[in-house]
Amino acid sequence: MHTEAKDEMRDKILEAALKRFTHYGASKTTMNEIADDLHCSKASLYYYFPDKKAMHVAVLQKIAEAYFSKMEKEGEQLTSATQALYNIIDLRKEFIIRFCRLEIFKILQDNTTLFQQEKRKAREREIHLHTRILEAGIASGEFRTDNPAQVAELLVLSGIGIRFSLMDDPREDFEMDEEEMDKVVEKQKQLLDIFIKGLKA
Repeated sequence: MHTEAKDEMRDKILEAALKRFTHYGASKTTMNEIADDLHCSKASLYYYFPDKKAMHVAVLQKIAEAYFSKMEKEGEQLTSATQALYNIIDLRKEFIIRFCRLEIFKILQDNTTLFQQEKRKAREREIHLHTRILEAGIASGEFRTDNPAQVAELLVLSGIGIRFSLMDDPREDFEMDEEEMDKVVEKQKQLLDIFIKGLKA
């Protein structure tokens, strides 16, 4: 099979999986159902993905790329570094609510090497984005700090901490609904208020 055709088939599988995962939930979707949607054999899916977990990771990578592209666009088009930081919190909420059935929080608690690597890459990319926004704020005179990378890391890690500390339900299959996510966003913005005041001091 030509590389172009292989890539096209892989994309079709990921689109079908995303559609199923978003509608029914990742854990309730079977490889058979995805194969049926594509009118292909289950063996065809295993040609591209060794198991459903690998497919789940690939789906998350696909939507994460769209998510980071949107956030990075926000960072590139900023007129105010402060507003860009607040906007990113709203973009994150929009992403989590839209794709909550992908069991994002369940994945974040998965300690297998595969998921840990993806979590680390996503966190590093988010820290890098926040660093660039802070650097833009410093260049424009909006912020004052000698170590924007350190501040960015603290801000991102603190936001993650708030998200998990407000998860009252310890069940593995727990996913935040919009009301619960609103509470997280409120706390994250309160935290950002404190950071912003410190950066402008």
